[in-house]
Amino acid sequence: MIPYKAKILTNDVAEELNVSKTLVDDLIEFYYKDVRQNLSELNHPRINIEGLGQFVIRANGVNSAIPKYEKALNTHDTSTFTAYYNKKLIEDRLELLRKMQSMLELEEQKKKEFKSKKYEKYFKTNLAEQKGDN
Repeated sequence: MIPYKAKILTNDVAEELNVSKTLVDDLIEFYYKDVRQNLSELNHPRINIEGLGQFVIRANGVNSAIPKYEKALNTHDTSTFTAYYNKKLIEDRLELLRKMQSMLELEEQKKKEFKSKKYEKYFKTNLAEQKGDN
């Protein structure tokens, strides 16, 4: 797949569908605005975008971001309304990160359970053979 630049993609789609370029441009912008919003809101650990693939949140990134936000929250000044508002934004972001961390841990646990069930028969047969050899 050869990646397209947005301008070339807009022109090609507009000509193919026989619609205005501004309409196609607005549709593309709307779609990617939604994609960016889904990625930044931390609602799901995995987002699939058709034609681009899957975007997966890395556990290391989440685990390293939590202490940074906690430190910023502890040292944040709330003497003005703007500072208090910013503190509230940091608290909300920290809550989202903690929720994502628990989602990632749950997903990792499900992977381990799946693998253990998948390879369970191999482990049982190998243990039985080892006991019989002694």
